[in-house]
Amino acid sequence: MFRFYLFIEAEYEQYGSLKTLSYNQIIAVNQVGVKKVLRNHSFKAYLKEEEHRGRTAKENQIITILQACTNRRDQLLLLMLAETGYRIGELLGVKYVKDIDYRNHMIRVCFREDNENEARAKNAEYRSAKISNDTFEFLMDYLAKYRKILQHQDYLFVNIMGENIGKPLRVDSVYDMLDRMEKKTGVKITPPHMLRHYFANMRKQAGWELEMISQALGHKHLDTTIKYLDWLDDELIEASNEFYAQHTAIYGAERLLE
Repeated sequence: MFRFYLFIEAEYEQYGSLKTLSYNQIIAVNQVGVKKVLRNHSFKAYLKEEEHRGRTAKENQIITILQACTNRRDQLLLLMLAETGYRIGELLGVKYVKDIDYRNHMIRVCFREDNENEARAKNAEYRSAKISNDTFEFLMDYLAKYRKILQHQDYLFVNIMGENIGKPLRVDSVYDMLDRMEKKTGVKITPPHMLRHYFANMRKQAGWELEMISQALGHKHLDTTIKYLDWLDDELIEASNEFYAQHTAIYGAERLLE
């Protein structure tokens, strides 16, 4: 089979390469502690595999989960995931004493390798996102409500009960919470994908440029961002219809039929 694809590539050069390459990136540290990003492409297979498009959370689903939450921490976590487009690990690494601009309502993602809960920003990223005034007020209420627990910790999201009370919240605890919410409401939300897809689609509908959405999501490639826009095909059809309505005779095809 391998030789067959080699033959097809050689025989039909006009179709280009049939190879699928895997993009890899690692961060190496030399003897003096300087970090260097190493990138490479490696052969993965012939013929690109069918891509999976993740599902997008709906606004009514988010509201249902928010109403079903039994504490302010979980509600704030969901609100901030939906409004920032951050990954869980990025948000769980936020420290309320360092990473929040209270004047401008901005939440910063800072790459740290020593977070107690092992949460970290992907690709050694540093970026910021603005939250709404309503969510900022919710944040302030959360900080006031749990101030006795938070005063011994600088992470924004911590355990608020049990034997680990006061310790930074971990990713598996977030999944456990969402599993409980699914059993309670019947709504399934997976934050690494569905809420980030929701963020991307809402911003696109609001008129954000693709490059801006990509930067907000922390994507390295626009192709990745495009996969988040599950209604892009419909938008392209609508745009094409509008174009042809205005340029119906651009090629003079009707005269060729005479």
